[in-house]
Amino acid sequence: MTGTEIFDLDVFPVLATARLILREPLLSDATDFLVFRGDAIVQRYNQAIITTVAEAQAQILSMQQEFRSGEGISWAVTLNDSGTVIGNFALHNWSRHHRRAEAGYDMARMYWGQRYAVEALSAILRFGFTDMDLHRIYAHTIADNHGSVRLLERLGFRREGTLRESSWEDDATFHDSAIYGLLRREFE
Repeated sequence: MTGTEIFDLDVFPVLATARLILREPLLSDATDFLVFRGDAIVQRYNQAIITTVAEAQAQILSMQQEFRSGEGISWAVTLNDSGTVIGNFALHNWSRHHRRAEAGYDMARMYWGQRYAVEALSAILRFGFTDMDLHRIYAHTIADNHGSVRLLERLGFRREGTLRESSWEDDATFHDSAIYGLLRREFE
């Protein structure tokens, strides 16, 4: 690809894996989103928890707008068999000129440790490098978030740096942020 032959921005890209469908988040998904976005343990190193369906719907509307504006893509990660939304994975801060985007992810705690995150993020990386013609995908995570660090390293991301004490967390302390990056040639 040359950087101009990207996927059709008028159609939301649906991704399928062995156990998952990654699709556009819908307002009707709000109660499923509330399960992981409202869980203080899931959000410990992430965003503030949300407590209402209305807040989840507002977040979904924001995700839909991010796609329409061409700034990024947020997928509702759903189970093939039930359609239940178990997470939200994304490529944010898409820079077409620099051919890079930032990966982000949230998953309901009851699905941790079952390799769903590896499956979903692998599909998104493949889409990013192939269909979005990205050269680089990066992620910021709290250095103490061992599950997130393991996920990134398992998929080939390399730690590139540390932002010292850059994140104030609920445990009333500052935490270091770790910056990870993956280049297209490393993924292929």
